[in-house]
Amino acid sequence: MDRITRLLGTANRSQKIIELGAGYCPVAPKSGGWQTHVVDHAERDELRTKYAGAGVDTGLIEEVDTIWRGGPLHEAVPPILSGQVDLIIASHVLEHIPDLIGFFQSATRLVRPDGALSVALPDRRYCFDCLKPWTTTGDLLDAHHRDMNRHSLKTAFNHMAYSATIDGQLAWGPRPVGKPVLMDPFAAAVDTAALFRDQPDGPYRDYHAWQFTPAGFQLVMLELAALGVSDWRVERLDGPENFEFFAVLRRGGAEVSDPVNLQVRRQGLLLAQLAETREQIDFMLGTAGSPPEGRTDHYEELLVRLTDQDNRLREMSETLAWLRAVLRPARRVWRTLRGKN
Repeated sequence: MDRITRLLGTANRSQKIIELGAGYCPVAPKSGGWQTHVVDHAERDELRTKYAGAGVDTGLIEEVDTIWRGGPLHEAVPPILSGQVDLIIASHVLEHIPDLIGFFQSATRLVRPDGALSVALPDRRYCFDCLKPWTTTGDLLDAHHRDMNRHSLKTAFNHMAYSATIDGQLAWGPRPVGKPVLMDPFAAAVDTAALFRDQPDGPYRDYHAWQFTPAGFQLVMLELAALGVSDWRVERLDGPENFEFFAVLRRGGAEVSDPVNLQVRRQGLLLAQLAETREQIDFMLGTAGSPPEGRTDHYEELLVRLTDQDNRLREMSETLAWLRAVLRPARRVWRTLRGKN
């Protein structure tokens, strides 16, 4: 399945679509008969000038319907789209958004109850983000709490200090590679930090704000739903394919009412994220040769253990519930006797 098919899913040309940052590679082009509302950071002519020397077909860049340079997405697009959108497509967009929680909340207001959000994200292990720490739910909460509409000093500094290439490439994929080489001298990071402090409200500068792996993305989406700040759940996740992975999100949030099950799922995804990191270390530092295709043996073993743990915890929860029900009458009698004494 190619990436366009993954991103479109079951969408058809009769549905209303918002495509964010399509640039020179639209997934659902209006010229192809799609009812797409194009959202980007600049007008078409400006985008064509921007990509003129990039060796791409700038003729594919379509007329931009909404220019979005900050603030809530649902306030930027026409009000008539509110609650009427069947699908939002965001290919390599989410990692750039300063307030990702705010974006998810805007998407909720735009998409129909049975609509979807289809995203492609770079896997932090296989692109220039490879030396940066993974993004946590706490990072997203902090950005939302501060109502971020531009990138933080942390994001700007990390980009200049830790972005790296491998074999001269910005992205590579799950294969044996050379060791990473930092893209910029440390002096560039120092200058970036100084400029940021001198111009806190200066021009917008774009960076990758968030770094995910498949398990890491599933974890933050689960925790955001459990916190009640997002009602999106991961319906399907594919990849990684080359340097990216794909996710289809649906409204309704994750099923997080059972605290025991929530804890099991969180722990499982955290351990899976560690397993993903171990694979990255193995093929980047050459300690394990070529990475195996598909899931590794240790990942399969991890899933078996987590499933067994989940079953045991469920049994314990059911047993405790039964004991509480059985002992409830006896506890009432005991309270009555104590009251008489």
